[in-house]
Amino acid sequence: MVYNRALHPELFDIYHDHRIVKAEYEAQVWITGLSHVIGFYRRDAVFTEVIASAGAELPVRGKLMSAPFHGERDKQFEHDDGLRYLTSFQVERMSPRLYAKVHDDLVQRGSGHGMYVPFPEWAGRSQTPFSYLDYEAKVNQLHVFAYHAFPDDLTLIKTQSIFELLQAAP
Repeated sequence: MVYNRALHPELFDIYHDHRIVKAEYEAQVWITGLSHVIGFYRRDAVFTEVIASAGAELPVRGKLMSAPFHGERDKQFEHDDGLRYLTSFQVERMSPRLYAKVHDDLVQRGSGHGMYVPFPEWAGRSQTPFSYLDYEAKVNQLHVFAYHAFPDDLTLIKTQSIFELLQAAP
């Protein structure tokens, strides 16, 4: 889902909270289980990306998009106050062998940098479900890569999101 407003933290179980502050914008990143919330703020302009389960009870007010995860999709929105949001997401179901390799590579990468949260209490197979977000924060752009691993389904949800300033703030 994409909103043009901030969402209250009480709507989510937040397992990791990370704040990014630049001269022209701020961002709040929450890992909320095998899902995430990214709020991108510039003065009164806001884009909030929410990756959540289909049954999540979230507000309707300010919702720009709600799309189920199937295959690959790309979306783009622009805010009147000079913000652009672009996202690309993909649901990838893999063979057991390929999934094990990709899972292990992401765990190794995530333990070195970015925001990595494993959920061993939810593990059913030998691998542990996890959420891993990494980002690049530039002067006028925030680029976020997110991976949510579902070992029991041999599935990885991947998102790539860009929050961009189109013009200088007034």
